[in-house]
Amino acid sequence: MASTKFILGMRDAFFNALFEFYKKDPEVVFITADNGAPTLDQFYQQRPDQYFQVGIAEQQLIGMACGMALEGKKVYTYAIAPFVTTRCYEQNKIDICAMNLPICNIGVGAGYAYDIMGPTHHTVEDLTIMRALPNMTVHSPADSYCAEALAEISYRNPGPQYVRFDRAGVPEIYGEGNHKFADGVLLTCPGGPVALVATGIMVHQAQKVATELAEAGVKARVIDVCRIKPLNTERLFEYLKGVKRVVSMEEHLLTGGLGSLLAETFSDNDMRLPLLRIGQNDRYVFDMGGREVIWEKHGLDVVSMTQRILRWVK
Repeated sequence: MASTKFILGMRDAFFNALFEFYKKDPEVVFITADNGAPTLDQFYQQRPDQYFQVGIAEQQLIGMACGMALEGKKVYTYAIAPFVTTRCYEQNKIDICAMNLPICNIGVGAGYAYDIMGPTHHTVEDLTIMRALPNMTVHSPADSYCAEALAEISYRNPGPQYVRFDRAGVPEIYGEGNHKFADGVLLTCPGGPVALVATGIMVHQAQKVATELAEAGVKARVIDVCRIKPLNTERLFEYLKGVKRVVSMEEHLLTGGLGSLLAETFSDNDMRLPLLRIGQNDRYVFDMGGREVIWEKHGLDVVSMTQRILRWVK
């Protein structure tokens, strides 16, 4: 039987955990832009004075959040990921980050989660633009256990934050246990001299690729970067000890994404490791048929990534 968290998914695991802080702290405010969820019902049913719906007005959402934050509130905003990032970028830059306000933007639908809806709903540039903003913390969980932990992590963080969630439930990676999600970087699979570094749903793809590589005689470890900014370089380098080659894997544009972040980090720390970046090339995706079809057409499926890595390694 599937676990409850698998059915709920990242977003709802986060909301359920956040509600425990919301109902105890009257200074916590939740604002949504024309988005709802069964797990949000408890927010407005039990604490209606702390819950607001602005409709299809995401820029107003950010402006309203800033006003409340300036009055001492801890504010959470919620919308589809591209609408709370690209549509509101100036507001995120000037209103939230320049004033370093305690606002956490929650975006659902990372990557190609809204697969059949085209570039308006695809979210493949958010890591690039959001990590560019001073003061902004960027979270990218891979499963609902990490998402659940992010509720307290985000509540304790006094500055601007962005959390990107996948749209649907995905299999669990971590399960119960003392996982150090606050570190921002986790080793999900130990292995040999090749490191697969991924974030979000691509951590699941990386684990499958690691299995395929092992069958081909190449041992690989999998590293989950669940906090893109600030990157925990100390923990990352700890997990890269003994590694000869690094592969970044992301459902995101290559320009400025996870692979770019690793390249910058290696360069800044004089770490000379060969790096293969796997992600979306410089183009918009209009392909129909679902996420798997998009992956197959653009080289993000397990078979294509495995073959590419094997060619590079051998």
